[in-house]
Amino acid sequence: MSADDLESAAFQDQPITQLLVKVATRCNIDCSYCYWFRDAAVYDKPKLMSSHVLQQLLQRIEQHVARYSLADFPIILHGGEPLLWGVENFHRFAEAREGISSRTGCEIPIAVTTNGVLIDDQWLDCFETRNISVAISIDGPAHIHDIHRRTFQGTGTHAAVERAARMLVSRDIGVMALAVCNPAYPPSHYVEFFAACGISSYDIMIPDATVDEKPASIASFYNGLFDLWLAGNRSASTTNVRIISDMITALLGNNSPTEGVGHKPIELCTIMTDGTVEAHDVLRIAGDGFTQTKFNIFDHAIDEVRNEPRWKAARDASIHLCEKCRQCKFMNACGGGYLPHRFSRKNGYDNPSVYCDDLYSMFENMQSVLESHLYVSKAGGERINVRDTLPGAQSERELMPSLNESGQPLI
Repeated sequence: MSADDLESAAFQDQPITQLLVKVATRCNIDCSYCYWFRDAAVYDKPKLMSSHVLQQLLQRIEQHVARYSLADFPIILHGGEPLLWGVENFHRFAEAREGISSRTGCEIPIAVTTNGVLIDDQWLDCFETRNISVAISIDGPAHIHDIHRRTFQGTGTHAAVERAARMLVSRDIGVMALAVCNPAYPPSHYVEFFAACGISSYDIMIPDATVDEKPASIASFYNGLFDLWLAGNRSASTTNVRIISDMITALLGNNSPTEGVGHKPIELCTIMTDGTVEAHDVLRIAGDGFTQTKFNIFDHAIDEVRNEPRWKAARDASIHLCEKCRQCKFMNACGGGYLPHRFSRKNGYDNPSVYCDDLYSMFENMQSVLESHLYVSKAGGERINVRDTLPGAQSERELMPSLNESGQPLI
């Protein structure tokens, strides 16, 4: 049996466990780094999801959760800019979700990722009453945000987005901020801005790039971000920076909840506005039409996407790592990096991440710091420094009692 076959056997097929639903394919701002419009094929899709497609999608969702007796089935409403779909459609979707949950017993949390420009009191009421959590895209302070996130007239969007972010945190709405790292600026600019806005949960995402590109180094930025996170959470868990918590989770031998960290299959299913089904939408950075399939929710059940060649190729690529990754001591924690960042025209996904050297530096720095701060709890209350247990392969079960209830290390 080949190494790839062994890896495939190690990851048993599971039913699709979440959906990314593209309710709009257009956007109301013009972000220079956006992966979505790198693929001109998005312009061939309907601008908005129709009621006809929505009804079919809801039927497929109910069939899926009932067939597999799923306890939960998260759904992310996405775009383009999903708020272009309209607040009434959000209410309609959420109400239908409640009906499916009552009939099947499956919890179906809804989240939306938005640029925030359209948020007003009507939207706030919708999010709050329908229990829709919101991820708002804001690249920290104005002098960073407005470099890339501008209107079609070339003006910055920061003022409108910061206003929306502050409105969100003033209500009973689950809020997370999503920023893209600009390594030309120190991480403190982001951290201080989010603290001033009252946002305690955010991510600073690695800029999208393929192996054919030459992005700026990011290791120094993220090592600095880790230091700030550690200092801010030293006495109590006050701030969650997703990329940091994901990397710590992976280093401790557990599954990271997001797809960019850790060696595991990426099984995201993306529903387009016309009802066609694709794999991970960020794979569009590979070029025009790269993610297109002939698979759709009118002719197929959701889980049948596992047999779709392009979806299956992306899923398999996420666990079949290149030789350099296989030999790396951080293979399980890193997982080869974010799948889109491994693509090249020459080798497909059979490459280390374009950020490979940076990721290695980030994991090495984080491991070194954690070894000096984490302890193994023993019977009788004795604590042994993790550094003193290496390389004796202590199990993750022994390490976990040294984390608090929020998953942060006891330091």
